Amino acid sequence: MRALLDRRTGIVLKPYSSGLFAGAKVYLAWLLMAGLMLVSLFYGFFYALTTPFLLTQFVAPLGLLGALVVWALPDMRTAPTRALEILFFAFFIMAILWPNYLAISLPGLPWITSVRLVGFPLAFILLVCVSVSAEFRAKVAASVLAIPGLWVFIAGFAVVQLASVAVSGSPIASLNLVVAQQVSWTAIFFTACYVFLRPGNVEKWAMVLCVGTVGLCFLGLWEQKLEHVPWSTHIPGFLAVGDEYVQKVLAGSRRLGVGLYRVQTIHSTPLGFAEYLALTTPFLIHFMMGPFRGPVRLLAGLSLPFVLYVILATDSRLGVVGFLLSVLVYPLVWSFLRWQRVKGSLLEPAIVLAYPLFFVAAMSATFLFQRIKIKVWGGGAASYSDRARIDQLNSGIPKIFSHPQGFGAGEGAGALGYTNLAGTLTIDNYYMLIALDYGIAGFIFYYGAILIVIFAIARGVLAREVNEDRDREIGFLVPIGISLLAFFIIKAIFSQDLNHTLQFMMMGAAAAVMYRIKTGGAPKTTEDLAQ
Repeated sequence: MRALLDRRTGIVLKPYSSGLFAGAKVYLAWLLMAGLMLVSLFYGFFYALTTPFLLTQFVAPLGLLGALVVWALPDMRTAPTRALEILFFAFFIMAILWPNYLAISLPGLPWITSVRLVGFPLAFILLVCVSVSAEFRAKVAASVLAIPGLWVFIAGFAVVQLASVAVSGSPIASLNLVVAQQVSWTAIFFTACYVFLRPGNVEKWAMVLCVGTVGLCFLGLWEQKLEHVPWSTHIPGFLAVGDEYVQKVLAGSRRLGVGLYRVQTIHSTPLGFAEYLALTTPFLIHFMMGPFRGPVRLLAGLSLPFVLYVILATDSRLGVVGFLLSVLVYPLVWSFLRWQRVKGSLLEPAIVLAYPLFFVAAMSATFLFQRIKIKVWGGGAASYSDRARIDQLNSGIPKIFSHPQGFGAGEGAGALGYTNLAGTLTIDNYYMLIALDYGIAGFIFYYGAILIVIFAIARGVLAREVNEDRDREIGFLVPIGISLLAFFIIKAIFSQDLNHTLQFMMMGAAAAVMYRIKTGGAPKTTEDLAQ
């Protein structure tokens, strides 16, 4: 050991430098090693003494140390991008098919949710790719910059999220929430910006989304017959089923006043499931009307009334609103694009020119027919929800302006102090929840990111950049834009964030496809990006 420490070269791998010990005495190295051993001894002792009560506090320094190690990795010719892509799709499948309220519960350990099981390895691999590959960094940067200003809103919101921990009344709880959101939102967005550069991945993602949706709808029919989720009495003991929140979810949901059972499948609430179905509807319409094979179009078309029926089984107005929005907007965009590409056709210009009349007729029907009016605008048993949202707005808006910096991640509901009939703190409006949690700046960054993607897609449509004849995957910008628009509207009446992973995936997909429009394909080397 002494001989190795006496040497000035050969003990440090390139491209690292051994200048730290140049001219230093040998005992300095021994002193540092002894200090490290002493710190490790006390660190391990107090960890064993306090676990699991201070688990987060003791794990956080190790996470920072791991991030430092990843940052210090040297550049390499290859990066584990294939593993990143596999983990991305694994996370996506778990997000849409696994019950979000079930997690592995082992004695002395925190719940192992899908975010921890797949999301943390994905975030780690993403950091490794960023650290070791200049080509990977260049591709992700090029994809994000394809929509001007998007990176400002994404990065700004991430910074505001981290800063919210400092103003939170429960900093540990806020930190846990922010870390989970950085994995399932921010890391997923940047991963999507890279994964969807590969031709075929956007269509593969949309196909998995639609197939999963149809499968969940069949599950919803089964649940409707049983009036409880099918697995409620068949859950293994190692899953966290003893928690009070999980028990409430497994008990199901019924409409107050009428007792109607509301389907929820893998989601914790019928509203969350209805939102999910509304977000996937534009993709089903796209597979029905887009340039796909006959069997695909037929199955997609048959799936639409099936999805609408299950949305009605959730008894959630937001699902009906999202579905109608897709049905109204997609044909207009489709007709406009076809009118530009297919010369001499009369159908497409007729639809575009007659659309104002069609839209007015559709909106009038929601007011003239009582059953449709109740499903879209509410009334009767849904009146309590309307009054609750009004009361929350009246109470919450003054609190937002009195605390423009926010109350901290996850603290908005407590700051508002509104409870439902079951005595549970709740906020129905996600606009207000974002502002209460992250302040006015967080509100601007979060919703600004969504709007800037929608406007970029709309601008691409009007500029005739969305041309499926050039690349079939470019056409997926249309359902992505409509789905994000529906998401933006739904957030006015639904505050849960269980489907937000899909939102950030779609924003990343939009950025990647917009880059492919501008360059004619995904970049292969850093030289391609420089040109």
